[in-house]
Amino acid sequence: MKLILLGSGAVRNNPRRAGPAQILQFGWQDDGTDRVWMFDCGRAACLRLAQQHVPAETVNRLFLTHLHFDHVVDVPYFVYVGWNNSRRYPLRIYGPVGTRHFIEHLIRPPFRDDIASRIGHGKSEFGLDPEVIEIQDAGHVLHEDGCSASAVFTDHGGITTLCYGVEGEGRRVIISGDGLPQDGFADFARNADLMVYECSGTAEFLARQPWGTWHITPEALGDLATDCGVRRLLIKHLVMEDITGDLTAVHDMGDRIRRHFDGEVMVGADGLAVDLG
Repeated sequence: MKLILLGSGAVRNNPRRAGPAQILQFGWQDDGTDRVWMFDCGRAACLRLAQQHVPAETVNRLFLTHLHFDHVVDVPYFVYVGWNNSRRYPLRIYGPVGTRHFIEHLIRPPFRDDIASRIGHGKSEFGLDPEVIEIQDAGHVLHEDGCSASAVFTDHGGITTLCYGVEGEGRRVIISGDGLPQDGFADFARNADLMVYECSGTAEFLARQPWGTWHITPEALGDLATDCGVRRLLIKHLVMEDITGDLTAVHDMGDRIRRHFDGEVMVGADGLAVDLG
């Protein structure tokens, strides 16, 4: 199993950091290609996929953590290019309540003329309409070919937000959206081989932002990783760099986390790959 961080940034159009997105590669599909699950689909996610030599049409499971635009803005391109390139397997999208409305209004209505043109010239509709699974309760989400996904909720500024746990090939990975852990999170993430969690800024930086209380501080994240007993921690959603332009800020956040967590701390970068064995 391997995790690849496609995008380590957030809202701002930072050329160093694409918007939130990551993939897990594991196992094999019937056609011999890697099984790939994608988590969030922010700005330039599909470009980063291509740079990793992963065709969008081979990614058949997309898990959305929440519907803030920085996490979902590349979804239409992901769906359309997969359809255009004749995906072989149906696409299924998981997400919080509201995901079905989002997809139904995002895919067909704005592009009805484009769709009609392509279908009129013989294009099949297969692959155009994803199956949407809305997650209403914490717990089991998917079990497929020896791999499973589950979800819990985090507290993120009043918007329903999920954190996913994936188990497969003897490994466990936790992939957060944004926000603060709720009761039971430590048990959910207990002893994970890798936790991928947002770290938007230092406590001082967050205190100056109107949305600062929506996000976890580095010190609190270090304590959380310790409480969970995870082996490794990868931080992403590095907003502070985007806003301040300070390229050292993300490494300062990593150092602050290390004072509270003895495991390995990795500061996210686009394309960073973590081989889980």
